[in-house]
Amino acid sequence: MEQRLTIGRLAELAGVPRKTIRYYEEVGVLPPPNRSDAGYRLYSDIDVRRVELVRRARALDMGLSEVRELVEWATTGSCNDFQERFHEVLHCKLAEVDERISDLGHLKDDLQRLGAHFAVSQKEADAGHTVLECSPETCTCLGAKVETPNQLEEVKLWLNRSESKK
Repeated sequence: MEQRLTIGRLAELAGVPRKTIRYYEEVGVLPPPNRSDAGYRLYSDIDVRRVELVRRARALDMGLSEVRELVEWATTGSCNDFQERFHEVLHCKLAEVDERISDLGHLKDDLQRLGAHFAVSQKEADAGHTVLECSPETCTCLGAKVETPNQLEEVKLWLNRSESKK
């Protein structure tokens, strides 16, 4: 006879909070559980494995739609089908990680350039106004009157990029 687990026991065995299990059921990542006559959720050993799969997939930074699909594959397909599909997902995830690493490298470069600019211009800044009252053409805290013209251009690029993201 199949073992019936409470949500507390499932949470303990799968290593997630009860609230997480309820949330995954609510958003359709996990199927609705069977219920006892009294209305309590009842789970099986397969549900433990299903929640563990969800937990591991989330640890790989998979989104809820990806996890939902993964759980569906694990429920309906053969092991070979699952592995082939999951392999494709892993290749996409690796490409996303490479792109994020590249973006972070660019962000680091931007931060270092701005830090260098502000280190130079800090000595010349006039404290008689706020930064929001500054103009890149007239205020040293945003780049005017700095020895190197590249620093002014860097700040203008940074300001324009920030405005375009709004």
